[in-house]
Amino acid sequence: MFQTTTKTAAALGLAGLMLAASWSVAGAARSADETKAFVERAVAHIKDVGEEKAFADFSRPNGGFVDGELYMFCYASDGVNKAHGANPSFVGKNLLGVKDPDGVQVNAEIIKVGMSQGSGWVDFKWPNPVSKKIEAKSAYVFKVGDRTVRGSGYYKG
Repeated sequence: MFQTTTKTAAALGLAGLMLAASWSVAGAARSADETKAFVERAVAHIKDVGEEKAFADFSRPNGGFVDGELYMFCYASDGVNKAHGANPSFVGKNLLGVKDPDGVQVNAEIIKVGMSQGSGWVDFKWPNPVSKKIEAKSAYVFKVGDRTVRGSGYYKG
C-alpha cells in the first residue's frame, strides 16, 4: 500500500493512484530511449510555449503528451505537482512524501536526481495506467530552470 507523510497526500494518495491505475488507454510497452525522447520533446515544448501552457498541455489527455503508458509529470523543488498526465487531480498538491510499496519516496527521489544531476533515471513501483497493475517503472527526469523537474517513465512489467 502507498504511504504518505502529509494529510493532503494521504487524502489523494491511494485513491488518486488507483484512479491513475484504472485509467485505460491503449498502448504498447515502451523503452528507455522512447521515454527519454518523450521527455526531451516535452522540454522543447516548455521552451516553445512557456511553463503555464506546457503544464496545462501535459495534464490534458489530448494535450499531446499522454501516449499510452507514457505521460508527463512535473514537480517544483518543494514537492508541489505542477503537471500530471495520468492524474490531473495531483496538480497543485504537495506529493513529496508519497511512497511506493517498497517505501521509496518516489517524488522526493525524482526531485533529488533532477535538481542535483540535471537529468537521470529513477526506479520505483507505480500503477501502470494500461495494465492497471502496480509495476516496476523507470523514469527519466530532467531539470528545466532552477525550480522544477519534469519527467516520464516506462514500465518494466
